[in-house]
Amino acid sequence: MTKLSYRMLYIGSAPAGLIGLQELFNVLYEADRAPSDEELDDLLIKGVREHNFMPRPAIEDYLKVLKREYQYYYQQRNAGLPVTPRDYGEWEGYPREQIPWFPTVSAELCDGCGNCLEVCPKDVFAIDEFGKALVVEPLLCIVGCCFCKSACDPKAIMMPTREMLDQYRHGKRL
Repeated sequence: MTKLSYRMLYIGSAPAGLIGLQELFNVLYEADRAPSDEELDDLLIKGVREHNFMPRPAIEDYLKVLKREYQYYYQQRNAGLPVTPRDYGEWEGYPREQIPWFPTVSAELCDGCGNCLEVCPKDVFAIDEFGKALVVEPLLCIVGCCFCKSACDPKAIMMPTREMLDQYRHGKRL
């Protein structure tokens, strides 16, 4: 059995780990499915559901993100640039994708100051169309780092507790 790619995306305001997204995009591209294709929405939903759970109330949120990601993928491929799944590395011997350490931003509290973007050395954040901070690369977050939370004056950034990491240290995962 071939190991499928894993990718973390923010769907709505929550992170979602998706299996097989790279492979789905490859199939769609090879089938000459452009981002403007009328059937793309159905193909994306069906393709993602093949290996992932997608709650019905969140379908529109998933589609918005999936279409944006496929558009980026499509543009990269058309430009002749390589598009490969990102290797997020490991932490304490675990694949980074298995470590739930990343920021969450409260859109209600965020005032768009951009301090999180300035202090983050890994480009975890971006500013959305409403001027609010958005986590775009959660798995690039350095495990154990909290600089963004400390820099956030309106206290819009939440991080997991450091105690959560204890279950991963030295092979102690429960």
